[in-house]
Amino acid sequence: MRKGLVVLLAAVLVVAFALPAMADVSFFGYARVIPVYYRDFDFAKGQPDAAIATEAGTATGEAIRGELRLGWKAGGDKWKIMMTTESDLLYSQFNVDRSSGSNGSFFGIERAEFTYAFSPAFELITGWPISAADIGTGGVLYGDDHPIIGFRGKLTDNFKYPALYIPIFNAPVANQPTVSGDWRAYLLKPEFSVGTGGANMSLNPILMFSDNRANNAKIMYYGLEGIGQFGFIKPSFEVIVADGEFRTTPVRNIKSYAAFAGVELGLSKAFNPYIAGRYTKGDDNTTDTDVEGFVGITDIGRFTPLMGMDGNILGESLSAGTYYNSFLYSYAPDRGVGGNNYGGFGNASSGNNPGSKIVALGAKGTLDQFVKKLSYKTQIFGIWFDKTENLPHPKSAAIADKYAGTTLDVMLKYAFSKNFYASYIFSALLPGDGIKDQQPATADDTYAMVNTVNLFWAY
Repeated sequence: MRKGLVVLLAAVLVVAFALPAMADVSFFGYARVIPVYYRDFDFAKGQPDAAIATEAGTATGEAIRGELRLGWKAGGDKWKIMMTTESDLLYSQFNVDRSSGSNGSFFGIERAEFTYAFSPAFELITGWPISAADIGTGGVLYGDDHPIIGFRGKLTDNFKYPALYIPIFNAPVANQPTVSGDWRAYLLKPEFSVGTGGANMSLNPILMFSDNRANNAKIMYYGLEGIGQFGFIKPSFEVIVADGEFRTTPVRNIKSYAAFAGVELGLSKAFNPYIAGRYTKGDDNTTDTDVEGFVGITDIGRFTPLMGMDGNILGESLSAGTYYNSFLYSYAPDRGVGGNNYGGFGNASSGNNPGSKIVALGAKGTLDQFVKKLSYKTQIFGIWFDKTENLPHPKSAAIADKYAGTTLDVMLKYAFSKNFYASYIFSALLPGDGIKDQQPATADDTYAMVNTVNLFWAY
């Protein structure tokens, strides 16, 4: 075990013994072990598989990821602190006890949140907890555990807000002022609740400014999010407009938008079907000064409530195959084509990307009437590119077809106890002509697949 880990744990114990005179401190944590098998993300059977980016590093074929967290929290009438340490690693000799094989295996503070409520309407918040603009709907704009500082509050029973400053990057560029490497974002989201009981709606304007100094781009995002419940009917939607520019010569104008809408029907514990659609606009010409491919701060589609699934294929790094080119957590092919980058995971998503249209059908529920403590979620996506003029098309005489493919996700989860559960996900992407047209003539168009097991211990 590394000396640094021993010192850190010793410091934690010292603080734990010293604090009870001031506040109650509680510990919590979990161990999440995820055996996973990736196959044919390049849609070419028999070829060596490309490396897949995960939170713990890159993996090829089968791998076992361990997400191990230890946290503690304390608080009083007006203040709270929470910190979570983490080691996120891929099982191998060099990533575990030696901890030298991957950035994901380094041990440190993964999440932190510190708050002080001056009043119900004015609460200071800082640290690096999960923060989001639209994770409750389509997730096209922003969700991540970036560092933040700002305020939130509840002004009335029907009105609350967060106002956050998000310093995503603060990296110098060689021989230039420090700020030239910066990427900073600002979020304001007033949240208005209308109605009560079984008929209610939350309508939430979204204002987010991306000061992307690293790429010399400034973008204002305007949006509206709605989440409601009317009896057993649960609608949700969002619309986000991106308006900005690259401050270059000549100036390149960023004009794009994205949208989501869905309805879930709470028919019974065993069967809750949903239908949803998700859209991100694409670009059709890389040579003009109009940048029309939608890029959010961080697309978080994988963790959204209707279409999301933690471990399905569309939320993995399909950029490994290059043909759909979505990165980890993103449902949009926002790394496609390249050039005119103005956001996305790692600030690497392209304003020349083809965009996407996704139509989803799914259902979830518990199966207690058959097997106690067994639940499921299953869904099927039809996926189209919005624009394909910028995509390569070796197999097609004209531009590439728009139909990207079909995905199928099936998840089963069994809770053995309140402290341990196991789940299994089968997820596959059958390529459509929009992917096939981009492949070499010799490609055999096989389907991509991921099998994910999640073993979860919590306390």
